Amino acid sequence: MKTNPARRLIALSLLAPCLFSLPVSGAETKPAPNPKPAANAKPAPDRPFVLFMGTDLSVQRDKKFYRVEDVEGSEFRIKIGKKEFFVPTRNRRTDLKVSHSLKLADTSVKLDGLYAGPAYTPANDPVRKMIAASGAAGGAAAVRDLAYGRMISAEMSLGAANNALAGTPEGSMSRPMVEAAQQAAQAEYNAGATQASGANDSMLTQQNDTGAYVHQMNLELDAGNHDAMEVSFKVSSPVELDDPHMVILFKFQERDAKPGTEGLLIHAESIDPIGPKPRYVRVRQGGMPQGFKYLDCEVHIFNRGKEVATNKSTKRVELSRSEAQQYFVIEHIGANKGLTAPALVVPGTMPRERLKDLTLDQLNRTYYARIAPDGSLLDLFADESCNLKIDDTAARSVVADAFFKPALVKGKPVEGVARVRVGEI
Repeated sequence: MKTNPARRLIALSLLAPCLFSLPVSGAETKPAPNPKPAANAKPAPDRPFVLFMGTDLSVQRDKKFYRVEDVEGSEFRIKIGKKEFFVPTRNRRTDLKVSHSLKLADTSVKLDGLYAGPAYTPANDPVRKMIAASGAAGGAAAVRDLAYGRMISAEMSLGAANNALAGTPEGSMSRPMVEAAQQAAQAEYNAGATQASGANDSMLTQQNDTGAYVHQMNLELDAGNHDAMEVSFKVSSPVELDDPHMVILFKFQERDAKPGTEGLLIHAESIDPIGPKPRYVRVRQGGMPQGFKYLDCEVHIFNRGKEVATNKSTKRVELSRSEAQQYFVIEHIGANKGLTAPALVVPGTMPRERLKDLTLDQLNRTYYARIAPDGSLLDLFADESCNLKIDDTAARSVVADAFFKPALVKGKPVEGVARVRVGEI
């Protein structure tokens, strides 16, 4: 399946003004420490969740920054309150911020053969320039061949004219026409000979200059005047991602930059659906400061606005379901120390495959889930006072697949009730 070209986006890397070259310390939040990553990229069957260091983009609108919910076409989708807005990035400067945080995903995609590094734009590529210059010799050879063909044709015409002239008596009315044909054939032959001679001289000169072209190419390659970045990899996923986009964070240092100063190019692009069959992705983007030094590169994959883990994710740890639930509880308590808060369902934790098991009424119906202090589902009810128990086994089974944050009283987890609409998880 091919992506409509109008749907593709290279945000903040289409134009030089969109190049982020500020110190990284001012552009992104420093990641928090985390346990040592697991060695295996693919989660084990009993540890289907991956805790990893993810990233989020925030775009400026009316002097405030809002999280990028998704990448659609040439625009970023954001939410302000309950309304959605689209922020154009094409042909304009767009201010972004990058933040890192721990995320939990039940999907892990594979990036094979990941390459990232400096590159050249076609106009600045030393190899291309050498080939173009030395290719003039090939052009001269083609001109010479055409000239030889012209001479052969003229020589045949001249022979025919000479024979005709020999058979035409002096004083014949047709003799002037035959003589004119003879002169034209001779002139054509002479022009072809001149053209061939010039082409031979040009070829000799170009052949002598080829060594100079190669020498100049090597000098430019040694200088390392790269002005583009390149990232390529093969991507695959055990579960199809039907609306993915990628975010590439390309870190570099300008040639004359002070030590410790880093630049960051942010490249966001919607891509074709990702499935089990590996698909090749390559990005080459110009506008980089000439002669920059490559430092590091991160590739982040999202689907429907939610980031998924990859085998290249940093701070990667595989978790079982119970460990994942414990993580949400610990994170919830840590973020609300001493506060009182209701029980909540964790958005984005419902496996999309499970939603296929429910009817439209079950998806849109409001349930009330009684949640234990450890975040587990105790029971499901039709009313907030938890008097009318839900006997719908299918709905209860699906809701149990989501993760919950327990209610808090002065920072301590207690039993509580969470409002749930399955289609919104």
